[in-house]
Amino acid sequence: METIGERIRQIRKEKKLTQVEFGQLIGISGAGVGKIETDVSRPTDAAVKLICATYHVNYLWLTEGAGPVYEEATGDAFIDRYAPDADEKARALLTELLKLPDSAWYALRDYLHYMLSALDKARENEKEEQL
Repeated sequence: METIGERIRQIRKEKKLTQVEFGQLIGISGAGVGKIETDVSRPTDAAVKLICATYHVNYLWLTEGAGPVYEEATGDAFIDRYAPDADEKARALLTELLKLPDSAWYALRDYLHYMLSALDKARENEKEEQL
């Protein structure tokens, strides 16, 4: 019987990603992905949900090996499962994000890191000016 680690490895290989690349989108190091894939450690429930949301994987299949591997990546059902409290604006944004190809996620992640860094610097400058 396949383990959750083996199923995660299957998804990563199907997406043609290294352990580092796979982990970057879900906040796990490449070494952490390796430990999960070899069942040295177990992914947190949050990591499992991120894998499902990021790679459109069926939660039941990933956790128990039951059902189809992939879920439909669009539509209200997907958003309802992973962001049940999203308001109308958030739902519209999530709908558009689900249309992105995998390669665009890296660009989006890099852009968000840049924006957060710029925001942190602006806040630091604002604090210094107040002193």
